[in-house]
Amino acid sequence: MEERVPTGIEDLDEIIEGGFPRGSLILLAGNPGTGKTIFGMQFLYHGTKNCGEKGVYVSFAESKETIINNMSKFLGFSTDEKFEDVKILDFTTVVEKGLPTVLEMIIQEITLLNAKRLVIDSFSAMAQACKEPIEARSILHNIFTKLVRQMGCTTLLIVEVPSGSEKLGVSVEEFVADGVILLKKSFYNDMLLREIEIQKLRGTRLKQQKFLFTLSKGFHVFTPFNTKNEEIENCPKFEAQRGTKTHYPSGIPELDEIFGGNGYPRGSSVLYELGENVPHEALDAIILPTIANFLLRDRGFIIVPPIGRGPEEIKEKLMSFVSDENKFNQQMKILVFPNPLVREDKPYIVIWKDPLIERLDPIQNLNLYLEKSMGLANTLGKNVLHVLNVDNLTFLVWGTGPMAFSAVGRSVVANKYGKDLMLYVATPSSDKMIRILADILNMHFKLEEKDGAIIFYGKKPKTPIYVVEHDATRGCRVRLTPIM
Repeated sequence: MEERVPTGIEDLDEIIEGGFPRGSLILLAGNPGTGKTIFGMQFLYHGTKNCGEKGVYVSFAESKETIINNMSKFLGFSTDEKFEDVKILDFTTVVEKGLPTVLEMIIQEITLLNAKRLVIDSFSAMAQACKEPIEARSILHNIFTKLVRQMGCTTLLIVEVPSGSEKLGVSVEEFVADGVILLKKSFYNDMLLREIEIQKLRGTRLKQQKFLFTLSKGFHVFTPFNTKNEEIENCPKFEAQRGTKTHYPSGIPELDEIFGGNGYPRGSSVLYELGENVPHEALDAIILPTIANFLLRDRGFIIVPPIGRGPEEIKEKLMSFVSDENKFNQQMKILVFPNPLVREDKPYIVIWKDPLIERLDPIQNLNLYLEKSMGLANTLGKNVLHVLNVDNLTFLVWGTGPMAFSAVGRSVVANKYGKDLMLYVATPSSDKMIRILADILNMHFKLEEKDGAIIFYGKKPKTPIYVVEHDATRGCRVRLTPIM
């Protein structure tokens, strides 16, 4: 089995079977500002700090001082820290006649250090000092044969791709290289989005080639969202947070920050819109901590679940946060269709009247809902969290005409004064209702699938893009990581 060199890029090693092949030449390309230098810094820093491998950083673009400052900023250590095992060679003022000498100096430093990692930043700047492309190709050949093959030094060759161009370097690097990685920066609805594309990597089986990444606290690649979340048993216990007179904690620190630090404002009516291919588990990751916080603070919770989600499934998911059976019996109501598989004797189950089976005015189901939610509030003497699936509500209560518009508008006004928290959940099939809700509700958030990851962002209020990640080190079991 081929030996691998761990990159130190969070989650990238998992994607590429443990790291780069030992002694390989990797082409790292991208437009300015896509994170190439940070990638190179992190690769070397991980080698010296965690793998016992010395490294050389060759810069033709930035001074040594700038590189050290950037390492401090993005990788989080003091600029006073010494890097005896990382040699930084500053060739920002190199001219054409010095290139052969430069190459010999690089080889000499690698030999003296017995370095196993090399970053050349950038080959584009080096090639610009050559009169003819053939000279750049000759230098590339020397790097490939002497540094990579003969000395076994795993090398990152950084290449600048001009904005608007798809051509990589001087047209020969990508054919010589063992791996080609392209970093991209774009804007999605005026929000920053970063993408890494692994175009090729020798001896590596890739399940997919494109992934999202961020430069928040270093270079971090996002693997596809895991719907199984197998690490629940190892998570710390979820601890309920005390709210304030004006806010309800969401249970997720990053989400609370979006609301100004304290969570959802009391009396809020919030739309969560799910895009195509977004699993319910992604929404669970966002709202389960909020539900758990309400239950653990002795507040009520009422839910109109999506079609196909049974009450026992909902209870099971909540049980991993709240283990007290009495809280479900006393503080929760789940409204479901008549079903022979549903235990109607459970105190937390409420059965709708089904319009397909019996004739009824939609107001009957609306009254049933109001009766149960007000009953919870009166019994507990506290406010209630409502999680309402729009598909079911449209079918059972609202319809899609003027009644729906009126019902939503009245519920928002009533909730503003009643100080409950209402979370509406809409899928792509609820297109008409989404437009109505987006106009009326206080807040509007969307979850979408991108390169296998689940992105989360606010449309009202407008926020950056976050990626939803499972995190077994936190009681809330989720982390919202911004793309920066």
